Amino acid sequence: MPRIRMEFSKGDRVKFLSHLDMVKAFERAMRRAEIPIAFSEGFNPHPKMNFASALAVGITSDREYIDFELRESMPESKVVSALSAVLPAGIRISRAKIVPDNAPALMAIVNRAEYRVLVPGNALLDTEAITEGISRFMDSSEVVIMKRTKKGTQPRNILPGIKGFTGELTGDTIEFSIMTVTGSEGNVRPEEVVRTFANYLGNGIDADLLQINRVGLYTESNGNLLTPMDII
Repeated sequence: MPRIRMEFSKGDRVKFLSHLDMVKAFERAMRRAEIPIAFSEGFNPHPKMNFASALAVGITSDREYIDFELRESMPESKVVSALSAVLPAGIRISRAKIVPDNAPALMAIVNRAEYRVLVPGNALLDTEAITEGISRFMDSSEVVIMKRTKKGTQPRNILPGIKGFTGELTGDTIEFSIMTVTGSEGNVRPEEVVRTFANYLGNGIDADLLQINRVGLYTESNGNLLTPMDII
């Protein structure tokens, strides 16, 4: 059965939808658009859809990805136009491609996530101070947070999972750019990075007023970043 991969954005109007809400929104849209989506077998069949990575409530995104299987062939352009007409406002499909039969699942290939985080500025900070602080922060031997697990709260060093971290002051706002690991390599959340950095700097950055946007999801291979659309 044909498999289609779509790239879409999640805007401000739907940023408070949970991942489960997003799944349900696409399921309803598939039915309304009469897309011939394939279903699993068994007592509780469900549409064969897979997202690359769950997006937390309150976070917008420029580029998210979903794979789904069809019972019969349908042109990608027709799928995009049909779904675009019925998806909630704030979800916008940018492109779609047929996925080869032997291509691995989305969740198996995505291992990097890029974020843009906006934080209210501080009179004590300028871009030079932020850059210097990030350099010292990243040169630390470890960056430990307390993480809730099934075994209780445990310390976790997130430094190996921060693959890129920059920041600058623009007007009254500090803009951070963060690249983290995601998927099978583990998950480091951007709010964890910013809040830990704020505590490290100790100058009163209000890390509770974050605006977070996921810029994209990637596969990192030999130092190169590829989107899930690039590798099919």
